[in-house]
Amino acid sequence: MSEKKAETTNNRFKVYNFSEIFQLIYKINKKYEKLQRGIIQEENLTSSQYSILQQLWKSDSKPFKALATACCCSSSTITGVIDTMEKKDLVVREMNPNDRRSLLVVLTDKGKTLKKVTPPIDSILKNCCEGIKPEEIEQLTTLLKKLSDSFELGEQDEC
Repeated sequence: MSEKKAETTNNRFKVYNFSEIFQLIYKINKKYEKLQRGIIQEENLTSSQYSILQQLWKSDSKPFKALATACCCSSSTITGVIDTMEKKDLVVREMNPNDRRSLLVVLTDKGKTLKKVTPPIDSILKNCCEGIKPEEIEQLTTLLKKLSDSFELGEQDEC
């Protein structure tokens, strides 16, 4: 990696060249998306649909806003994806008994069955990180969360 110029201003550390880090994150994300597409393609799902299904498989019956937050997208995007998923008979909309102003997204039997026939992404990724120690993965996760959080300071983000 190339050396980065840095300076300290008002007790904050500033790095001027993050481009290599962001390029690596971008490449890793593209590789992950390719692996994911290979898994979900057989079930004729998009990555957005798969992401929503994963959230609902963890805990069925979620409000639109919670799904949008969990999937890092806008409410209008979630609405369009849910429309398509309803046509595929994967989910239905139901009134929220705790809040009459909101709707819940609920899995259908077909949506629940997909969990059984779709291999979990973790099973595909098990060989991707050979040579990386568990504590290094934890450290990387911590650093990436810090990097993500640094963008959210003073900004309202979808994620």
